[in-house]
Amino acid sequence: EKSQISQYSEYYRLKAAGVMVRVDTNPHLMHHKVMIVDGVIVLTGSFNWSASAENENNENLIVIKSKAVAEAYRAEFMKIWNQSVTDT
Repeated sequence: EKSQISQYSEYYRLKAAGVMVRVDTNPHLMHHKVMIVDGVIVLTGSFNWSASAENENNENLIVIKSKAVAEAYRAEFMKIWNQSVTDT
């Protein structure tokens, strides 16, 4: 979401490194925090992948090893990705 791109965001750093990044134009906040590893492992929860989440906050992170769950998360990601736009 464009309003979330700030000095604390990694958006421009990722873009400068050549990572394909897109802007979610859906009016509803996308609040997923998920990592899919090798199409079979899913890491998901409240964890924000930040130093404060790791060292200060009370966060949760669950690791699931399941191709079916990974595929469900991948499908949701692709739905959002395909509805988003490239930032020019």
